[in-house]
Amino acid sequence: MIVRISRYTLILVAVVVMAIYLPDFYWLFFDVKTPSPYVSFSPVDSMFIMYRREDNDLVFRDEEGNTYTRDEYEAKLPFFYYMQLISDGRMPESIHGIELDVNEIKKNRNMHRLRSYQLDIPQIPLYPLLESESGRVRLEFPDEYFRITDEGMEFVNSISREVDQDMSALFTRALKEKGFEFPAKKIFTNPTTRKAFDEGCFVVDSKDDLYHIKKAKGQPVVANTHFPKDIRIRHMMVSENTLREYYGTIISEDDRIYFLTYDNYKLIELPTKGAYDSGKATLLITTDLFFRQVTLDKEDGIDVFVTDRDYNLIDEYHESWKTREEYPQGKVARAIFPFSVSLNDGSSTYVGLYTDWHFPLAWIGNIIALLIFAFFLKKEDRKLKKSIPELLLVAVTGLYGLIACMVYIYVPLWRSERK
Repeated sequence: MIVRISRYTLILVAVVVMAIYLPDFYWLFFDVKTPSPYVSFSPVDSMFIMYRREDNDLVFRDEEGNTYTRDEYEAKLPFFYYMQLISDGRMPESIHGIELDVNEIKKNRNMHRLRSYQLDIPQIPLYPLLESESGRVRLEFPDEYFRITDEGMEFVNSISREVDQDMSALFTRALKEKGFEFPAKKIFTNPTTRKAFDEGCFVVDSKDDLYHIKKAKGQPVVANTHFPKDIRIRHMMVSENTLREYYGTIISEDDRIYFLTYDNYKLIELPTKGAYDSGKATLLITTDLFFRQVTLDKEDGIDVFVTDRDYNLIDEYHESWKTREEYPQGKVARAIFPFSVSLNDGSSTYVGLYTDWHFPLAWIGNIIALLIFAFFLKKEDRKLKKSIPELLLVAVTGLYGLIACMVYIYVPLWRSERK
């Protein structure tokens, strides 16, 4: 009995391992790629213009299908390619009667990207709180890192690994005076010195209030943003930039996108018409002198929304294409492999066993695998009644079960024949 259980366990392990690696080997030889276009809104023509790779060449065209050379394409996007246009002497002095200033172009040019897996990543609950008014030209990392516990805000020295009691008490008292209730549910920050200035961190307390916490000349600066409680925050991208238009981008639990502005923490929703799926789409937000653009890049298409500087929707672009599963190669794969197992999911960086089932198309491959297995059982004069567990396994797992059971049956026979 123990031997039989051990054999079936090995077969099941083999099935899982094959479900992880065999589909990957298949796609190494039969992969289908649909290059996603990079879409921008031209301030020159007030229309969408894009480039994509086709047959290893970059092709530039607009939404109406007109093609352009690279120089023509760059000339239609002066806020993006201003350095190249200035170098070539092709930078326009004005657009639609508005004079262009290079410093203003630089100030307004920002880009923020959020991939789906970034919303679900392991977090080390220690965060740096940079000094925002050090008087130095460059920002510097502090020796202390903070965490927010049930008792308060606690600073730990990264060198001595001791708690800084004075700083901890100072910030804890400041938070309590503003009504903060411990512990913190979520903490958002931009832990880098590669930025013009520091805006500290944003923290959701235990009663779902969003607080803004900074350190200025060693002293705590705490503000309750009075964020609407009916909006559940899933993620916030804190993004300090010289434009000082918004503290960052907030993603709600229902996949709405907001800017938290410098206007007394006013919240502005970006118009995406429900197209954003945070588990599948890459979010790209770009700003320039005239427009604010939201791009949602998905496996099966792209959605682009453009607003003016007052966030009024002025144009949108949508394009869809077939996923690799919809091509003949994908249909064959779904018939051959009844399911696939991956160690990583595109919507998370956590390692696990993520299963994708391919039924009902997989029944085709499973029936073929079952007939092949029954044929070989008959060839070896094995009674089908005694092989019901193996037949059921092949019926459910198809090719994986066929290979595992064939190895289980024929390897012992091969060894005995050699003896």
